[in-house]
Amino acid sequence: MEKSDIMSIIQDNNVSEYYSLKHLGIDGYAFPDQEALKIVQICKLLLIPILGGDVYSLTDSTIEDLDDSWYYDRTPNESYYNYVQNSCNRSESYIRAYKSHSCDRPLFSLVIEEQLK
Repeated sequence: MEKSDIMSIIQDNNVSEYYSLKHLGIDGYAFPDQEALKIVQICKLLLIPILGGDVYSLTDSTIEDLDDSWYYDRTPNESYYNYVQNSCNRSESYIRAYKSHSCDRPLFSLVIEEQLK
């Protein structure tokens, strides 16, 4: 069985701009807002819930953690379909609203629920 993860989404869907977070001790990637929004839409179509994410700043090719994040918790009576839709909508809203913050080049990492294929 193969797991669905961010890397497979990147490779399968022409997500072209992303940054490794290994130098921060994180095994993951951060994306500019438009690429992050593309991933949110892909997750919605593939029915993959987004558990949350973190925000980073890109300044002169240096990535820094901004200590900003969001999350979504599934409610007890929420159907799986609604869970996916609501978690993706929450992520999309957060990313779109973040443009009003003081960071010129925010990057977003996404935590998706692991899916077995």
